[in-house]
Amino acid sequence: MRFSITSQVLYGAAVASALNIPNRGLLSGVNEELDGLKEDLQKLALPLEVFGEFDTMTLEEAQAAAAADKGTDANDDELSSPASTDEFTTQAACANPRIRVEWRNMRDADKLSFVNAVKCLMERPPSGNFSPSQSRYEDLVAVHQRMTSRIHMSGLFLPWHRYYTWVFSGLLREECGYTAPLPWWDEVRDAGNFAGSGLFTDEYFGDLPPANGGRGTCIENGAFGGTILNIGPGASNTPHCLARAVDERQTANVNQAFVDSCNSRTTYSSMESCSEMGPHAYGHNGIGAVMAAVSGSPGDPVFFLHHGFVDRMWRKWQIMDNSRLRDISGCATPGENCEPLTRNTVLSSMGLRRDVTVGQILDIYEPFLCYLYDY
Repeated sequence: MRFSITSQVLYGAAVASALNIPNRGLLSGVNEELDGLKEDLQKLALPLEVFGEFDTMTLEEAQAAAAADKGTDANDDELSSPASTDEFTTQAACANPRIRVEWRNMRDADKLSFVNAVKCLMERPPSGNFSPSQSRYEDLVAVHQRMTSRIHMSGLFLPWHRYYTWVFSGLLREECGYTAPLPWWDEVRDAGNFAGSGLFTDEYFGDLPPANGGRGTCIENGAFGGTILNIGPGASNTPHCLARAVDERQTANVNQAFVDSCNSRTTYSSMESCSEMGPHAYGHNGIGAVMAAVSGSPGDPVFFLHHGFVDRMWRKWQIMDNSRLRDISGCATPGENCEPLTRNTVLSSMGLRRDVTVGQILDIYEPFLCYLYDY
């Protein structure tokens, strides 16, 4: 849901005022009204404590755990599912994989096509199954919100989010006619300077501002400027603006040393935990506000580029040893009551797209998912 059509018209008029167009009195009135709209939008900014944040581990903790993990064989994990001669080891590679392209490598036309396709989902009517969702895009956010207690802090984290990004991609293509590559964001290249990444511009995702008086700052520009969210924060559903609150001290932790530490692990469960509480968590918290809210974080469309980065981390770990393309371990539920995570564990999007099993999405180069990363 956008703030209003009027606000978009007024934004255009404000831009025109900088182009030496006559009738300054009229434009002055437009600018005053635009300032009023901005003030109204900022009233929908919520305190940062309402959003919360993701649990993290430090790089030192990650490196210590990696050292302890060195002598552990993945097949010694009682919950591990090592490679075997089942249907998932005999499938052929897909013939024409889609290539997920890092944002900087995308053609400008494809970047615009992507943000316009996301806006299309935001403008499509909701299914009616996820009240108070106001759009097809918010249906996606609502599914993440409702699944949150199961898909975080458990072994299900990486497989479910790989599946969820596939669901998102399918909706873009099937309902909004998107044909360009799905972008991902190589956040390591921007560690400590997310704001300078090239995503957060007037043309694309809007600004990445700091907090404003202990609150998130509502995004007023870019493709998603003026967006109002109805899902979240947390389990609540309080209308609020798409807000950010960058903390580059946190984004600095999305660095190569942290990625290398996570990907040096020898067991899936150890690597997954490091990835989730390391680069993944710091990326969310560093962007802040909506992105720092565990359940409602997909409300910020940059979520999906961030999870492309996380998914690529997992893919890199998998192809270091081909047996890892079939390996899964840990629990499908958080907490003490462990439900073992296996290749037969079902991944659901509550009807947005069909349910699949973990085994179907372990290898992205097999026919079901059929995609690769550009590097």
